[in-house]
Amino acid sequence: MKVDAGVEVINYPQHIDMYSQFLKPIQKYETSPGLIEKEKAIIPEINYIENFVKENYEDLDNPFNIKICVTGPIELYIKRHSFTIYQDMALNYAKSVNHFIKNSLRNNKYLNTSVISIDEPSFGYVDLINVNDDDLIKIFDRCLESINCINQIHLHSLTRSIIPLKTKNIDTLTCEYASDNSNVIPKQLLDKYDKFIRVGITRTNINSIMAEALDSGVTYAQLKTYKGLLSLIDTKEQIKQNLRKAINHYKDRLRFIGPDCGLSGWKPPKLAFELLKRTRLAIEETKEEIIV
Repeated sequence: MKVDAGVEVINYPQHIDMYSQFLKPIQKYETSPGLIEKEKAIIPEINYIENFVKENYEDLDNPFNIKICVTGPIELYIKRHSFTIYQDMALNYAKSVNHFIKNSLRNNKYLNTSVISIDEPSFGYVDLINVNDDDLIKIFDRCLESINCINQIHLHSLTRSIIPLKTKNIDTLTCEYASDNSNVIPKQLLDKYDKFIRVGITRTNINSIMAEALDSGVTYAQLKTYKGLLSLIDTKEQIKQNLRKAINHYKDRLRFIGPDCGLSGWKPPKLAFELLKRTRLAIEETKEEIIV
């Protein structure tokens, strides 16, 4: 579906929630608190995708570029423990994340891992205790140690972006932008630390979008139909407007674009396909307009 929609770097579908997908195997195969046995750090979906591509795309000229998303060490730590961070244990979670990533890397005829993303949606929203900026930088760098890909950190808020900006192993910050155009940082900061950014240009927070539609007079009965659900997707012009704003703000520091995160609520799957496809068309048209 993502290939047909025109997605260039494909993320594996996450059918398990972002916490238990990693915390369950960590808890089952811990060698010390937060540290998983290296060989047990497996993301099964990567193997499924690889087998699917082998069976359905035998005559590939080039491998599919994939992105691996892994819940970050701080997010896993606070989910399992608390907001009081003990560095030695947090570093164990960082090492576990590193194991999951390294065991999922592919570079063969079928798949090429081009992007890694560690997911830290709470970072910047919650207050962390017993940990300083240097500790956090060390933790983030440890989870991406010796990973030769484009390394992203996905944040929902950029309020503490100075931490990932100061890391050596994170290349790109990613954030929710379509739902909040004020969620930005100065381009000069990206220049200073030689980092890039990925922004979402199509909203995906379907519950909020649905509430807006109901407030505007759309009936619930209408939203129960496929046509009604389709109307919730941002228009192509809205998407293009978000993209133009992002380009004007970040210029050459804008590296990746796509929807905001989270398509699990867009059902049936055809609805998510239409959102991805419309995003792709908006990007292509904007590129043509810029060139002209």
